[in-house]
Amino acid sequence: MDFPSETKSASTSSTPFKSSNDDRIVVIGAGVLGLSMCTLLQSRLPARLVTLLAAELPSTSPDSSPAYTPSYASAWAGAHYRPISPSTPQLHAEFKLAQRTFEIMKRIASEKPKAGIKLMQGVEYFDRPGKGELGMKDGDVYAGPEDGFRVLQKSDLMEGVKWGCEYGTYCINVPVYCGYLLKEFQEKGGKIVSRKIGDVKQAFSLNEDEIGGEVSTVVNCSGTNFGKDPKIKLIRGQTVLVKNPYHRTVTRQYADGRWATLIPRPLDGGTIVGVTKEIGDEEETARPEIRQLLLKQSIECFPDFVEKLEDFEVISDNVGRRPFREGGLRMEVEELDAGRKRIVHGYGAGGRGYELSWAIAERLVELLNPGGSVQATTVLP
Repeated sequence: MDFPSETKSASTSSTPFKSSNDDRIVVIGAGVLGLSMCTLLQSRLPARLVTLLAAELPSTSPDSSPAYTPSYASAWAGAHYRPISPSTPQLHAEFKLAQRTFEIMKRIASEKPKAGIKLMQGVEYFDRPGKGELGMKDGDVYAGPEDGFRVLQKSDLMEGVKWGCEYGTYCINVPVYCGYLLKEFQEKGGKIVSRKIGDVKQAFSLNEDEIGGEVSTVVNCSGTNFGKDPKIKLIRGQTVLVKNPYHRTVTRQYADGRWATLIPRPLDGGTIVGVTKEIGDEEETARPEIRQLLLKQSIECFPDFVEKLEDFEVISDNVGRRPFREGGLRMEVEELDAGRKRIVHGYGAGGRGYELSWAIAERLVELLNPGGSVQATTVLP
């Protein structure tokens, strides 16, 4: 895989890292990336014991609805795969990550239907398309190979829309999927420490009796790096979860920067109506006026969903903070204690955590275990 310079391996020491099967790996963060990393480590390095360290955890019970903070971004996601044109080096790298993750998500949807992933049609409407979109034609690769990409005709576009397309993609029932990954991790012997820490290095100080040995490697999937990375910006996202079902995921990008989107949650999980993208806004509670705006936008843009506000069956308002890193994801190795310990950093995906999750996890395993053939041996959870 090709990555921009900021995502290549880097270290603070030239001393070769030495480890054994007795050394423990701690993964920080139970978001979608941390959970993906835990399950991938179990399949790639089965002799190593892996511990998940997290302040908040998904529920493994379908009847449980835990109260999550807005900082647990993965708990509030839609989530779907909406490709972004690879118009910059950073977006080109993410484009490849998204395509690789798409391959694995398709396999999970096919082989593990209870995981909460479903393949379905995606539709995009742009009021102000870029050169990348305007240059595309039927049959081009958008989400991934054989995605059935088609440019919509003018007769298919609503008023104000200048360009649109349809393609094959996937949607995720987030509570089901995250709970599924955590349960699989536990059933394969993974340990869990539910604790809040204030610095990534504190993970090395976990009680040896608690995790079964000395910690040699910490994988930092904290999302924000505990506020110690000045490139991290928080993006507030507010959505509405409604009971009303829908058969496809659809997004409209308005010329003024607003977004209207519908993201079905498979296995009768309702539909996410969204979404706002408010950089630096730390308000934790849902704003009633935003709920009304999102619902009205969906009626305006997608009249085949519901016709009037009274038709919505609202389940909840959702507010999550997505940690986005300016300049791109951080994926690198930091060596400590003369090479006897190391941190593998992997954070900063913003709102694309689910879309990039498996490919990021594969890249982090490559950094942790150089020389391995990750893609050839990835085992589904």
